[in-house]
Amino acid sequence: MSVFFNHYSFLILSVGLILVAGLVLLTRKPRWNDYLAFGVIALGLVMAWSILHPRQTPLMDDAKKVQAMIGTGTPVLLEFQSPYCISCTAIRPTVDELEEELGDRIHIIRLNIQDPVGRELTGYYGFDFTPTFIFFDGQGTELWRQIGDLDPQRVRDAVP
Repeated sequence: MSVFFNHYSFLILSVGLILVAGLVLLTRKPRWNDYLAFGVIALGLVMAWSILHPRQTPLMDDAKKVQAMIGTGTPVLLEFQSPYCISCTAIRPTVDELEEELGDRIHIIRLNIQDPVGRELTGYYGFDFTPTFIFFDGQGTELWRQIGDLDPQRVRDAVP
């Protein structure tokens, strides 16, 4: 159950908030500005999700392609995430910043655990919660894992 809630936390909390706001709206005599506030809350949640939700790295449509990138001389940071996970959404700007800052010195691969490649590699690397970050050196040795949060300085220190 906790894995289900973790992967869909943003979606569950958003729907819950909309339901609670709707029930509050129905228990009193709503005016036009109450309906407007309800609509703004719902629209705000939809916009927040569409802007912030994590996305999978393009062209990662085969688990063998992902694993072939590990050990090619460039360090790799695998991020296993779910687009409906609040923690995954919250950490996205940090990962974006690292990707921009470190450029070609590291491969940052983002995998959606709800896609076939993400599901396959989730079983291979064996973890239960998102986001999970696994860092490999240039030779393909797993150096560390972090679950739930990412220390950007740890990544910077590990990249030559």
